[in-house]
Amino acid sequence: MVPVPSSAGRRKFRRVTMMILPVINTLARRFSSESRAVGTRVTTSSLFIPSQKPPLQDATVQSHKLMLQAGLLRQSSSGVPTLLPLGLRALEKLVGVVDWHMRAVGGVRVALPVLTPAALWKTSGRWQTVGPELFRLQDQKQTEYCLGPTHEEVVTDLVARELSSHRQLPLRLYQLDRKFRDELRPRFGLLRGREFWMKDLYSFDVSEEKAAETYAEMCSTYEKMFSKLELPVVKVKADVGNMGGSLSHEYHVTASVGENSIVRCHSCGAASSGDLLGGEEVKELPECPDTDREEKACRLEELRGIEVAHAFVLGTKYSEVFKAAFTDKDNQEKLCQMGCYGIGVSRLLQAVIEHGCSLQQERLVWPPAIAPYYVCVAPLKQAKYQSPESDSWLSEAEELCSALQQVCPGEVLLEDRTYLSVGARLRALELTGCPNVIIIGQKTPAGQYELRLQKRDTVETHIMDKSCLLDFLANAYKDSR
Repeated sequence: MVPVPSSAGRRKFRRVTMMILPVINTLARRFSSESRAVGTRVTTSSLFIPSQKPPLQDATVQSHKLMLQAGLLRQSSSGVPTLLPLGLRALEKLVGVVDWHMRAVGGVRVALPVLTPAALWKTSGRWQTVGPELFRLQDQKQTEYCLGPTHEEVVTDLVARELSSHRQLPLRLYQLDRKFRDELRPRFGLLRGREFWMKDLYSFDVSEEKAAETYAEMCSTYEKMFSKLELPVVKVKADVGNMGGSLSHEYHVTASVGENSIVRCHSCGAASSGDLLGGEEVKELPECPDTDREEKACRLEELRGIEVAHAFVLGTKYSEVFKAAFTDKDNQEKLCQMGCYGIGVSRLLQAVIEHGCSLQQERLVWPPAIAPYYVCVAPLKQAKYQSPESDSWLSEAEELCSALQQVCPGEVLLEDRTYLSVGARLRALELTGCPNVIIIGQKTPAGQYELRLQKRDTVETHIMDKSCLLDFLANAYKDSR
């Protein structure tokens, strides 16, 4: 029989438990293998941020070099990157921005299979026409598949099997996932790879007029999204290529490293893909308006661009093959009018950095919407010795982080790698591109903080007390959402 403790024994046990529980909780938080963070605050020492200088011999563009130096990615093999915690967090934030804009126009997210049957591609005729960049494979039963670089066949077959009435339309299905393409010469980090992240939205409408409305709405949504990312783009009339359809536009970030040729008119802003023009020298673009054409000649310039998005009016190219039809209000069977709207998400991530490089060559610059962390707090000390002052700065930094969590929850990073020199830590902070860096150190007056605002073209420094600092960041964070 188990003896029952006396009431005095139980009280003593509770007192001892209450005394040791705070110690246990403190140790658990400090030595947790997951984050070593208080709440949702994260420390740089808990993240996997390589401090060794990476080999840069294969990085031929500045954005790729910065991503390697900042510890955003490493190259697993040619054209296949490994995203590290900071790079993955930036990508996930970018996915969130894209996801929000797609849902704003009625998009419904689905997960389409990466492994797609060759039978669907043979039905559309693209199994024979796409070329060697399609990853092809067979299972143990010799059934042919491919790793999907695009999903028109899969999504049209899906809708064809489920659609019956015009009341189910319009329909806008999108996916946001990894895709694969057997690039012959992958290069430039995420700009041209064999494995990449992409968003595809496929629209199904009841008529050509409704499909045209969808096209205009999607193009407008793309422009709003790029504005959110503080990224100037050029909308370019493009060739439909093997996607098919009747109309297509590309969105390009102008950059010297871009692999696409763009011809743009200074007079009206119209632009066309060099591929659409057949590489021929032209004096005017068909897209330029006719008004005052005789008085104001086209002033054309040729640019290089990174293609980050593409829009297509597909018509019935795929709905006819897969019999994606519906009955209209007069009980007549009609084919869906389709559109396709793609964004190269991982390419877009590096294009944002490449654009920043055109403004500032020495550091990485994130727009606030996709910065891995919005605020970084750095208590600085000399790494050669441990001083009481450095301990107090770290404690002060932890208290400040707790207050900042109320202002921008989940967006605070504490730089606690005291084993690095002050110079190395400041350089690391600069490389991460955090928009707001707070410095606590011997050069700041007591009760004051140094706030560094890392902007595209400059770095601003302000000295503030805690109250002003929190108010300033609260308003700035709210405006950035």
